[in-house]
Amino acid sequence: MNKPTLHAAAIVCLASSTSSLAQGDTPGYCDIEAAHNTLLVRPGPGEKPIDDINWFARPVPNPDGDWIVGYAMHDLNYLYNLTTGERIRIPDRSDAVATPDGKYMTVPGEYTPNNYPRFYDNSVLLDHLERGEDAGDVEPVFIHAHDGLKNSYYQSLGTLESTANVDVYRMIFSGTSNASGFRMADYRFDSSGGELEITASDPIPLCPEIENDLMTPFISKDGQYVAAYTSPTAEWKYAEGASLKIYRITDVDYDEGYAACAELVDFGFPAGKADFSFDGNSLAFHISNVSYLAVFISSGDVYGGSDGPGVLNTDVMVADLTRDENGIINGVSGVRRLTTTDDIGAGAYFPAYFPDNKLYYIKHPLPELGEEPRYEFLVVDPTAGHFDKNLYGDASAIDAAQEIGGLWTSSCLDTGDYEFAPHELPFFVYTMTADQCRALVDDSVTGDERARLAATCDAILN
Repeated sequence: MNKPTLHAAAIVCLASSTSSLAQGDTPGYCDIEAAHNTLLVRPGPGEKPIDDINWFARPVPNPDGDWIVGYAMHDLNYLYNLTTGERIRIPDRSDAVATPDGKYMTVPGEYTPNNYPRFYDNSVLLDHLERGEDAGDVEPVFIHAHDGLKNSYYQSLGTLESTANVDVYRMIFSGTSNASGFRMADYRFDSSGGELEITASDPIPLCPEIENDLMTPFISKDGQYVAAYTSPTAEWKYAEGASLKIYRITDVDYDEGYAACAELVDFGFPAGKADFSFDGNSLAFHISNVSYLAVFISSGDVYGGSDGPGVLNTDVMVADLTRDENGIINGVSGVRRLTTTDDIGAGAYFPAYFPDNKLYYIKHPLPELGEEPRYEFLVVDPTAGHFDKNLYGDASAIDAAQEIGGLWTSSCLDTGDYEFAPHELPFFVYTMTADQCRALVDDSVTGDERARLAATCDAILN
């Protein structure tokens, strides 16, 4: 099917977030070009705005191949067809997440009337969306009334088996209000007897090997891998040693009530709520300064109740994954920074893939003080830019990247009194091309220092 192209207003919007630094006499290395092709921006001109988003949004696969997401606004769930612009209410209050095949919609217990996870027939919800009719009163096809999942927090799903009559899903939860740590349960949907029969396992702890996960797990679409933010401390602020990691679920024993995981990939840098592509070959995530959560993500208030903008920024990155001869994920071949937010307190965050491997993310432009916040969904082609080397596996590269990042932010960003921390600065190297990086170094330093930093530009950037 034909997808809408970027309209003029979207071009202006994109330019303001990626290239505004080029205005005036700003050096060429401050002129940041978009690292992706923007395909769609919603809401469009004249459409009803979005003034609040509760946490993340998730893709909703559908037979038409439209770009549809589930999201929450003002503690109510919605389906939003980004392709057509249609938006309707659906049941419950937050975290509506579809199965990877799009057959069912799930909501965790924290946001349902009886506090247990629910499954809905997604075809019914999509029919309502097609007609433009709210579906907030649709009844669930299954409620997992297990006390181990009561008041469970956000979930993600993979598909373990799919045949003509049987689908088996694996759902992981970040935890519950009663117990910390990841939880996992498997669900069997069987229509081979004519009537749909649904059976669920008891929930069991998942990946107890992961310490201080900060409730950020996402499972791969095949149900075999988990991506999670890990930290040496239980605090929300970033700490030295915090990192995004990928784990493989290696041993599942429901009788013993245990699911073991093995660490496969350590990115070496902190990042929040990563999403596996449907083909399993890429990972999208956002980076943040100071903390993995920005005030606008959970509260809808970029100012956080203060008299000035917050200091938190979020930006979107993607990574290409590698696999061994057995098809098991074993590393990262390259990373790409898709956005560079130049307004302190604004951001692009919680990226996720559609089945066609297009990517979308939530964008929060910085409003004027006293104005209502506004949110946008951008659909992009994440393959349009260049991939760079992951510098975080090389201590000397990190040191040089901190220096280069400091040069770029001092030359190209108006941050007021805000000073970037050392762990934030290396990411700005990914903002530039190799030519821009060398030009920045040439303008800023001399002698051996110039040669050393220029060599880092060439080693990291393609």
